[in-house]
Amino acid sequence: MKLGRDQRGFVLSGVALLLVLPAMLLATSCFAIIEMGGEAVALQTTADKVFYTGNDIERMIKKMWDDDLLTDNEPNTNAKFADLADNYRAATGLLVDITPTWMLWIHVDTGDNRYAGATYCKVDHVAPENWRYYFEDAEDGDYDEPILLVEKLGENLRITIEEYGGDLDSNGSDVYYSDPPPLWEGVGGPPPTHVGENTEVEGVVQLRVFINVRDPRGAAQYLSTVELG
Repeated sequence: MKLGRDQRGFVLSGVALLLVLPAMLLATSCFAIIEMGGEAVALQTTADKVFYTGNDIERMIKKMWDDDLLTDNEPNTNAKFADLADNYRAATGLLVDITPTWMLWIHVDTGDNRYAGATYCKVDHVAPENWRYYFEDAEDGDYDEPILLVEKLGENLRITIEEYGGDLDSNGSDVYYSDPPPLWEGVGGPPPTHVGENTEVEGVVQLRVFINVRDPRGAAQYLSTVELG
């Protein structure tokens, strides 16, 4: 039977099919490689973005410390870290957490802990390597329960109890550097009040800042701890 013009086609012989089939498979493989390559480039771009953001946060925190923005004799300087994290989240679209941990804190006779950098403490950089910590045991706003002088001496910190202006009938405040045990118990309480005493601790770290930057899809993460002192 004779085929019409529009019914004609090309029938592959066995040899022609063997020649064309590898080319078809190779083309499919190329498309898969291109797709995988695009994903790898996107992942590397995300990882670079996370890394450079975390690295820049470290730089900013160190600059804030050097410029006394965290030791400016104002309470609740920790709020500046929350603002910094919000700014980086808005600018990059990444998830950013910045968590400060100050090494000096007190335990008051009401059973509460008062941490530097928070509402009940002000830190003032009074000289190149001297700081004063003004703690508040209640809410009277005098910030002198107690006042601590912190001096950097080589690889150590010397901490001196300069003043205690709280109620002398109370049990005073226990002073800590990092973890228990306390440096002093009952500062400003029944004698001895410990005012005028000093002690040295190993290390010069006053503030540790934990940085966590990550992609919302979980593709990349940057973890770091900045130590300041």
